[in-house]
Parts: sequence; structure tokens; C-alpha cells
Amino acid sequence: MRERAAVATRTAILDTAEALFAEHGYAHVTIKRIAEEADVAQGTVYTAFGSKPALVSALTERAAGDTSIGDALTAVETAATGEEVLALVIANTGDLVRRHSRTMTVLFDAAALDPAIAALLRESEDLQRSRFRLVAGRLESLGALRDDVTESGAVRILEYFVTPLSWHRMLQLGWDWEDAGVFVTEAVCSALLRG
Repeated sequence: MRERAAVATRTAILDTAEALFAEHGYAHVTIKRIAEEADVAQGTVYTAFGSKPALVSALTERAAGDTSIGDALTAVETAATGEEVLALVIANTGDLVRRHSRTMTVLFDAAALDPAIAALLRESEDLQRSRFRLVAGRLESLGALRDDVTESGAVRILEYFVTPLSWHRMLQLGWDWEDAGVFVTEAVCSALLRG
């Protein structure tokens, strides 16, 4: 019972921090305000997380641990064609960005202000790069990559088109989710796959 209450308190703090950071900007939100909005004591926030950078780290870990990532990577391993692999990856990434958009906004915003969070952003990018390596390896094993595209080249193309920053930029430019997904799928298939 006590453990469930602690988990609920941590979740409430994280949800509140995410909303406040996304709405007001990382620099303009205090631990005190997070505590007030989450209806907990300020000391509870410090005990549970320790600092604002630790809150951003916890938010990032929560997004990175989304179970759909593992499910998509498992599906990629059994996909029969390059088109199927890319459709899975692009759809999953788009869904992740949609579900964790506020966390990603917070991470990008806070990374510009805090070296610890900038390092966290680099770690997140490294993790995504390692996942893209698995995807590129699957495309190579299927014989789906164009002759002029290496596995490392495929990773760079995926990083350019499919990362959260790319999705955010398309949305800022006025694309809707569906049109962005169609564009990314067509562009990545054209750049990576045999004709």
C-alpha cells in the first residue's frame, strides 16, 4: 500500500513537472511551484527526485522506457520487407513523439540551459542511434538497402528524418501528423530502399 502511494506521488510530481515545464519553460518553473501544483510538500519533490535536472532525467527515462519501443524493435526483427521495417519504425516514432511530445519539448528547452540536461539529450540521441543501427542492420539482412547506402549511411538518414526533432519541426511548419507520416515514409523509403 505504501509503495503504491509512493509511486502515485512520484507520478503526480512527474506529470506536474512535465506540464509546467512544457507550458512555462524549464527556466521559469521552480521546485516550489511543482510541489504546490502536485499538492505535495516541497521536501517530497526533493526527496523523490533531488533537483530540476533530475526531474527532466526522470521524464526522459519514462519516455525512453515506453514499452512500444521494444514491441516495435521485436516486430522489425520479424518484418519480411524493407517497406514493412520502415513503416513500423516511422509509425512507432511518430506515436512516441505524439505521446511524449511535452517531455521532448522540455528536454530540448532545458538542454539549452543546463549542461547536465544537454548531456542527457546526447545520451537519448545515442540510445536512438543504437536503435536505428538495429533497424539498418535488419534492412541490410533483408537485402533491402540501395547499393549506394551503407548501414551507417542508413542510420544517418533515419536520424535526419525520423527523430523527434524532425517530427517537431514538421509540426511547427504546419504539417499535421498524418501528412508528416506520409512524407517521412516516402522520403525514407526513397532514400534507403532498392527501387
